[in-house]
Amino acid sequence: MLFTELGLRAELLRAIGEQGYDTPTPIQQQAIPAVMTGRDLMATAQTGTGKTAAFLIPLINKVLNDRTQKVLIMVPTRELATQIEDEYWGFAEFLRIGAVTVVGGANINKQIQTLRRNPNFVIGTPGRLKDLMSQGELDLSDFNTVVLDEADRMLDMGFIDDMRSILGAMPKTKQGLFFSATFSPEIKRLVSDFLKDPITIS
Repeated sequence: MLFTELGLRAELLRAIGEQGYDTPTPIQQQAIPAVMTGRDLMATAQTGTGKTAAFLIPLINKVLNDRTQKVLIMVPTRELATQIEDEYWGFAEFLRIGAVTVVGGANINKQIQTLRRNPNFVIGTPGRLKDLMSQGELDLSDFNTVVLDEADRMLDMGFIDDMRSILGAMPKTKQGLFFSATFSPEIKRLVSDFLKDPITIS
């Protein structure tokens, strides 16, 4: 299978080609069509399988189809947030879709300035997301897609309450994509509380 067979928009296919990709990895082959149906997704995936592109590509496509769409990507660490942002701009550099990364240890005022420009994508760690919400700088009530990447690591790092309160601040009806190396009982509870009849892939 080729990326050109996945029903993606021409301008995104151009960007994917410019990144040197023509054939999706196994997780991309399964996840991209699943995400494009608008359904929730629960994916078991290790780092290095191409999982970042597996959610970025269909979500960028979603925003290209409807510029009112807003996406939250929640991750355990600053390093992972930066990696996702780098990969994001590889695909979206010329597509005129804004994004901001909000993580601790970086200048919050710069992050607030970018947030006020109303970007379509917000990539962040739970602690900084909660800070920005409590300051009234991040309103998740109009975010209709959420990605939890490396959900198991967020759990191990003690973020479960933050994850719940951030997910709880989003609309009831949204698309949720959970990626985790393992699905512990605690993550499965999170899935059952916040995802509706998810497609499962591993």
